[in-house]
Amino acid sequence: MKKVFILSGGAGRIICSLPAFEKYYRLNGPDFYIVSESGIEFFLGHPELQDLVFDLGHKGLFENIIKPNELITLEPYREHGYYNQKKSLTESFDKLINNTDDHSDLERPRIVLSKVEEINALDIIITVKEAHKKEKTVVIQPFGRNCKLHKSGHTIDDSSRSLTTDAYFYISEKIREKYNVISFTEIKFENDKNLYADANLHQWAAIVEASDYFVGVDSVGQHMAYAFNKPGSVILGSTFSENISYPNYFNIVEKKNIQKRYSPIRIHGLDGELTDRYNDACMEFTQEELDEITNNILKDIDKKIGSPKSSSLSKINTIPGLEFDQLKKQKSNSKKTIDKILELNDVIS
Repeated sequence: MKKVFILSGGAGRIICSLPAFEKYYRLNGPDFYIVSESGIEFFLGHPELQDLVFDLGHKGLFENIIKPNELITLEPYREHGYYNQKKSLTESFDKLINNTDDHSDLERPRIVLSKVEEINALDIIITVKEAHKKEKTVVIQPFGRNCKLHKSGHTIDDSSRSLTTDAYFYISEKIREKYNVISFTEIKFENDKNLYADANLHQWAAIVEASDYFVGVDSVGQHMAYAFNKPGSVILGSTFSENISYPNYFNIVEKKNIQKRYSPIRIHGLDGELTDRYNDACMEFTQEELDEITNNILKDIDKKIGSPKSSSLSKINTIPGLEFDQLKKQKSNSKKTIDKILELNDVIS
């Protein structure tokens, strides 16, 4: 009898589960299945896991995969270490999947990009360099999946994990003075000078991989940045870095002296609503606090990727032996060539 792990939740949870599944594969081989209620997007191309994962639309899933085997529901938010801030999301998945408290052998999540995704991401980077004319590119994800835009122009996230509209504009405008900025969000503003991209989550992963630095909140983008070893700053509101981020890797930014409580996600009833009300001001910043947060982020960007220099399309065209049009024409070449193009993009900048 094989184990069938059933997985739910957003893309961030899916990405965080990958290291534990990879570890299970190393220890036990391919003698298991994964059922992903949220789709199989981030398993695609994975050399070990792609053939072991199924979505709910797979014909015969219950009769052929689930019924003959042992079904195990994975809910890391209900794991003791997680809701006591002793384990991260990735570590809680490891506890549930591999039944261990030794997480030292967990690797970074492996997100496999296609050639098309990589070259399209490079096009986005070139486009933002044309528009903003800076050397380095920052991707900012200001809002979580629960954030809603109201007619007044205000963004509201009842879980207090997203920036306000004003905070997003202020922070991104200050970053844009020195760097190209791409906005990773479905919420769009007509007066926003940041570059938007119409992309699915896998395409966004490629854009994050092709950028130089990531700024975000408690949402999927930070997990993509970590997977690709990209430096970044994560602005946290109601949630805890020990649970949902990588405090030993990212620059964690939080409101000073704020008292917040853990919200019992996927456990709560009234307690969850009371906690959300208690944490309601976690992402409300004064102008002085916004200045401090922005300066903190800019200092970390400078430390991690260097001081900015101006960039222009003409600079791209003066690379010896490679015209801009030739760079664009190499879309159909091999994966090795794509890697060379991405390396060249670093040289260009």
